Amino acid sequence: MLLSAFCAYAQAPLPQLSLSNVVFEADELERTGSGSTIRLRGNVILDNGEAVLVADNLTIEPEAKQALAEGNVRLEFNDGEQVQAQSLVLDQATTTLLLSGLAVRLRDQAILAAAQAATDGDDLRLSYVAYTACEAPCDIEAHRQRNPLPWQLTARSVELNAANDTLRLTDVRLELFEVPVARWPFSLSVPAPYVERRSGVLGPVGGYSTAEGAWAGLPLYLTLGPSADTTLTPILYSTGLGRLDSELRLNTGDIEAEATGSFDTTGELGGQVEATLALTPALDLSLDWMGESTRGTLYRLEQTDLTLHTNSLSLQALRGHSFYEAGFYQDRLLTTEPDWLSLDWQEDWIPRAQYDLRLPPFAGGNRVRLQGQGLLLSDRALVANEASYTADLVTPGGLKLTPTLAAGWVGDDAAATADGWLGGQMKAALPLIRHGGWSSTTLTPHVAITGLSGLDTADSPYVDSSVPSRANLFDIRSSADPFNHAGDLRSDVALDFALYPTRASAFGLRGSLGQRLSWGEDALEPATAEVFAHAGELSIDFRAHVDLPAFTDEAIDWNRALPRLALGIDVPLTPWFTMSGEHHRLTTVLDQAESNRLQMDFDWGGGVETTFALTTDTGRDETEMALESGLAWNFQGDWVAETAIRQNVFDLDDQDLSFDLFHRCDCLGAQIGVLRERRADGTDFSARFALDLPTLFSGAVSPRLPFGQ
Repeated sequence: MLLSAFCAYAQAPLPQLSLSNVVFEADELERTGSGSTIRLRGNVILDNGEAVLVADNLTIEPEAKQALAEGNVRLEFNDGEQVQAQSLVLDQATTTLLLSGLAVRLRDQAILAAAQAATDGDDLRLSYVAYTACEAPCDIEAHRQRNPLPWQLTARSVELNAANDTLRLTDVRLELFEVPVARWPFSLSVPAPYVERRSGVLGPVGGYSTAEGAWAGLPLYLTLGPSADTTLTPILYSTGLGRLDSELRLNTGDIEAEATGSFDTTGELGGQVEATLALTPALDLSLDWMGESTRGTLYRLEQTDLTLHTNSLSLQALRGHSFYEAGFYQDRLLTTEPDWLSLDWQEDWIPRAQYDLRLPPFAGGNRVRLQGQGLLLSDRALVANEASYTADLVTPGGLKLTPTLAAGWVGDDAAATADGWLGGQMKAALPLIRHGGWSSTTLTPHVAITGLSGLDTADSPYVDSSVPSRANLFDIRSSADPFNHAGDLRSDVALDFALYPTRASAFGLRGSLGQRLSWGEDALEPATAEVFAHAGELSIDFRAHVDLPAFTDEAIDWNRALPRLALGIDVPLTPWFTMSGEHHRLTTVLDQAESNRLQMDFDWGGGVETTFALTTDTGRDETEMALESGLAWNFQGDWVAETAIRQNVFDLDDQDLSFDLFHRCDCLGAQIGVLRERRADGTDFSARFALDLPTLFSGAVSPRLPFGQ
């Protein structure tokens, strides 16, 4: 990581700065001695086509094939790499490069500095090395004063051996604000920065589990050839429990797979396998399987936070404009929450198979699609199949018409029925665009008329109780339930709109409104809306689902009638005063929750900011209202002190008081503080701390296997 700028040197010959064929410019030129020595002074630029050298002074001795550059030296290579130094000595005869006062930028922020650096094209040697990811000064909002550096790693010497791809460091230290806090007095040998895969011990890992206490482990990385590797991590808990985590990665070109597993000393185990086999260039066989010895094992071993996982084995083919898929799927329940365990049927064993064939398009873009699925529920089997034909027609005026014809049948072995259905739909969309002198306005109305024949599926195991979204308004089915094709005739209408200036991007407004009118059981379906607007720093984001049928009932059920919505507003009233607000309402069949927040932020200058907020949270059983206030003081460079208080309006005994000290910087984030939580039954004190080194261990990770370790 420290020497990634020099990786190319160890893998390829050092880019030579040829002295025999160069183009240069300078303020002054002088020949000395016998006339062969050339001295350039002032704004020297030397270019040989492979590299560019910039310096204050340059002395060239062509006969000895040597060059000496001094003063603000910068060496730029064609690949974009740049090296800065105070002086440079180049001996072309032995391909030796010596830099004094070296400084190299790694990635976006990280900086490597050394008193001297020398290379012969194979090995690289650095003396008195320092590495940090901190710019000087550190850029954090408006606070740009910092001295000394928050952190840096130093080493007395560093040597990169290209023969065995080893990086050897001597006398490594970690310094915080130029104060040594940790030292490794022995020589440390690690793989070179460009070595992506080498067997060995990785950095230790640790954490805390609420169930088992503190834990720590030491991963071991092993290469299993050019196409496979594995990581084994033994873990020990403070309670005495032992656990072994394993990862196996494989990538042969045709097979790409990753398997993870965990088991502990009590015999509990679980794991997951994800694999893809390329049968042909256009045909893949995919497997995604997760299993455990007993339900909740992966939860207890902290290997997943999923409550439900779908195991699948599928065959997919993509050829031209055609897509084919056939698969077998099984829902696996991973959580042990009582709400899931109380189900009266075995939720984690519902095997189902499905297929989806999208045939090549006809002339003009018309398509045929075949799809279907079947599932086993207890002792009952359900099967659904359908075929559809869709055409795309665009008129010269821009009107797009999309007629669709569909037919299918649903079978139920318990009822010994196989009911068929027919459906048709006509969709139309017309973009209306107006370009003015200052703005562009787009209105796109969408209209769809859909008709379906009747099919009795009242006993379907799936009941769609969710409010429809804008995305499925134009589905030919009346709901997202694949087994539901109840008789219906309906119209779907939506309007997409956008308004943007033509000469600036400081303002924008876009949104969508949708409504369904059905002649089935519910004449009026829920309406959907989404609007987003921004003007400079002002932004408004609104989303809503309104259950309109609830208003048609004789006794209005307000839990249903009140819309689900979310609203967020940020309004900068002055350069030093900003007001913001949030409102969220979630309605379910069991409960209704509502949350509101109104906040005011004041910037008083001199690094002092205050915040005042009012929050309310309403549930089915109670309502909470709290007043919050905070004071932040940027008292020195990147150091910020914050204190905050939260008071429950309806319960004076409910109060939170906190004080925190932050160091906020791109390269070092730190927090230490104390929190007092007072309730009617007592007072609790807790300390909190955090440390963030975002660029110290970061790097590009390829999404392809095998992974670099």
